[in-house]
Amino acid sequence: MISPAPHNNTTLVLRRTFTASRQRVFRAWITPRALEHWLRPRGMGVTVSQLEARVGGSFRFDLEDGGSIAGTYLHIVPPEKLVFTWSGEATQGRETVVTLDFLDQGAVTEVVLTHEGLGTEAMRALVGAGWPSLFDALAEVLSSPHLDL
Repeated sequence: MISPAPHNNTTLVLRRTFTASRQRVFRAWITPRALEHWLRPRGMGVTVSQLEARVGGSFRFDLEDGGSIAGTYLHIVPPEKLVFTWSGEATQGRETVVTLDFLDQGAVTEVVLTHEGLGTEAMRALVGAGWPSLFDALAEVLSSPHLDL
């Protein structure tokens, strides 16, 4: 279940529990093949054109509509925490910061997503409407035995 908890007008906090190990959930965020299966804004196809999962490394996801999502990894502690910048159409090109905390709950993993620097309350609402569908797609990918993570 996703429970939104707005931190302030420009920060979004979402919590979601996944039936998968913390390592598997973490790897789904840094493995190109997995990302191309679940990180599909509005159902669009995505190509991971760049992904350097290291502090200072960057990523770029090209969307089938010609848009892209790009960012830089700021902090990585496998499989506990991932922090990166994020910019794309939903943030109107504005560089924002996403922090993911992966909490080991035994047979499940709770992910706490904090998306900061969303310029307006309207932008926070737009981004907040997108993450739940991405989390639904991530849950499907994590349940697939065909994807090696």
